[in-house]
Amino acid sequence: MILSTYEDGVLWLAFNRTSAANSLNLEMYDALHAAMSGAMADPAVKCIVLTGEGHKAFCAGADLKAFSELGREQAELKHLDLLDRCFGDLLTCGKPVVACVQAAAVGAGLMVAALCDEIVMSEQTWVSLPEVLFDMPTPIGAAIVSPRVSHRLMHRLVQLGERVGASECLSEGLASLVVPAEQLLEVTRARAKALAVIPSHAYALNKQWINQRTRGALANASLLARSVIEHSINSHLT
Repeated sequence: MILSTYEDGVLWLAFNRTSAANSLNLEMYDALHAAMSGAMADPAVKCIVLTGEGHKAFCAGADLKAFSELGREQAELKHLDLLDRCFGDLLTCGKPVVACVQAAAVGAGLMVAALCDEIVMSEQTWVSLPEVLFDMPTPIGAAIVSPRVSHRLMHRLVQLGERVGASECLSEGLASLVVPAEQLLEVTRARAKALAVIPSHAYALNKQWINQRTRGALANASLLARSVIEHSINSHLT
């Protein structure tokens, strides 16, 4: 589910579920959590890169079908628990984390990328938060992207569910770098190596402060999302 490669202080973690556009199921979440926990505890790992296998998607978001036996609301609650753990891993990781976005980042896939310290994107790709188109509120998505983008772009992503191309992601500050697809790995590797030599103690403390507002907003958004789901469950019981 997660391919792991170590080179010169940099741990590369690749979503590897190409048959399902690298969408996140329980096994993928668990594998990512285990890999992130191991990387945080390993002093040899100075920087982490998240990427996706294949040319279809970096990550197509949550695979709610994987929890279909639970029913829609229970599946959403289970997914929310897994999201909270995943996002907590990214926000509390004191080491640099780079997203190498080689293809579309959708829903939770975009959220994962946006919680990384830097995002390097292929110029051919795009991102979206399409939940609103399925009548699914996404306060969590809003909480994650809002520190990086203008209100105008957040409206298009969160309220309209639009696709946003790499060049606009760069101009809006969502992406750190946008490069031709054939240069993506080379440029990401160079960024990761540069980040890997930054003194770790100072970087970790700075990151904790930088992410403070996002952690608070994300906690509130998670509570709101949970209350919406639980209200839906209770309405079915009355």
